Amino acid sequence: MIDDGDDPGRAGEPAPAEVGARWVAGRRNRVLLRRALAGVLVVAVVVALGLYVRTSRLTDESGAFGPDLAPVMSRIAAENAEVEKNHPGEYVTVVAMFPMTGSLTDIALNRESIRHGLEGVHLAQVWRNRQPFSPPYVRVLVGSDGPDDWRPTVEAIRARTADERIVAVTGLGASTGATRGTVASLSGSGYAMVSAVITSDELTGFRGLARVAALNSEQAQAGVVHARKVNPVLKAVVIKDLNPVDSYVKTLARFYTGSLAGRERVMELSFDSSTKFSGTVLDVIAERVCNSGANTVLYAGRSEQLPALMQALSQRDRCVRPGITVITGDDASEMNRKVDLSMWGDTRIRLFYTALAHPASLAQPGGGVLPAIRARFAGDDPDGFGRLFPHESLDDGMAIMHHDAMFVALETAKAFAREPDVPSPQDMANMLTSGTVAVEGASGPIRIVEGGARQTKEIPILQLNPDGTSAYSGRVTVTDGGPGRS
Repeated sequence: MIDDGDDPGRAGEPAPAEVGARWVAGRRNRVLLRRALAGVLVVAVVVALGLYVRTSRLTDESGAFGPDLAPVMSRIAAENAEVEKNHPGEYVTVVAMFPMTGSLTDIALNRESIRHGLEGVHLAQVWRNRQPFSPPYVRVLVGSDGPDDWRPTVEAIRARTADERIVAVTGLGASTGATRGTVASLSGSGYAMVSAVITSDELTGFRGLARVAALNSEQAQAGVVHARKVNPVLKAVVIKDLNPVDSYVKTLARFYTGSLAGRERVMELSFDSSTKFSGTVLDVIAERVCNSGANTVLYAGRSEQLPALMQALSQRDRCVRPGITVITGDDASEMNRKVDLSMWGDTRIRLFYTALAHPASLAQPGGGVLPAIRARFAGDDPDGFGRLFPHESLDDGMAIMHHDAMFVALETAKAFAREPDVPSPQDMANMLTSGTVAVEGASGPIRIVEGGARQTKEIPILQLNPDGTSAYSGRVTVTDGGPGRS
């Protein structure tokens, strides 16, 4: 029996006779009322939490996505507040989407890459807002397109477009199934999107999507160009990941194979990263490679499994003595950070990868990056990357690529500055993929051709060391899908 505090005697004792039936009826009514109020309170809490979850799908709250992202999220929030205070009615909002949830296999971006990407987004936001008397000013909201999040985040974008003045979506993660779902859903609603690091050739042809990264077909050709430079008599083994949900590895493998001349291809070997013991398979693969007479491995897989392969190659004399070369795609940038323990055992096994961007391109005098853009990253300006984020590295290229994707979106929005109304995402999508958008980016000149592809890319080639540091090894210019000079 429940003691509700209204019983003048002890809990469990009958009501005194002098109180009578009126007391009993009143007590019962009070119990029912309290239970009803408790039920209402529970419903209210559930509704409030539901509203919070829905509204927080797009947010600039500092702690929304974890303490590691709180510093850059706080900067975004402060910049948003300044825009709302000083330029009411003159701003647009861009949503930056990153895979905040899921395993590394599901999202293909580590937390450091996501943090650097957000820093690049904020850098572009700051420089757009510092232009004097030049609307539109820009707010940034951040959402997650992880495997468990992308659907409700897309719904939140649709629901809040008018109120938040949303004109475009940028970021959009790597070439995974969740990214495909996000892009397809937003494309179906006519949204403008600028992807920073989507490289899969399968993720093309979506209405409203522009891409600033080199495609896997282009990276594969650039990688083979560099492989021939390292080993003029090229003898290559293609190692491919058969993970069925990863478009990046599938397309990279196809184009590595297609880029080789007949006698250059020794054989193809495969593993499946979605299985439990893929590392064991890679160890057996290394044995086959080292006994094949090949001088090069073209690795079409993710960085998560790459250290296992490098270790296995380093333990076999037939690979170590001739110094076999491993070449892979941009996902190896996930390994581009200093580590205490070497990722593989022998430096005669060399690893090169095709990067999406690298700060060496910013430092080249007379290169493809304008001094005004270079100053955003390499100068001493108070709003430059080095002053805003003094302890951060540009080596993985994520800040550069996400800056450029955001910059493309903002320059597209700027084209509508003379219009009386905020452009719709559909207006932005039409402009973005019309073949008229040209931007001087930190990764070089960016011209978005009709349909949303970037016409010319400078693909840096980096050598990754066992301790996670890297060295710039040159670049390959790719135009319209074909390799140019190296």
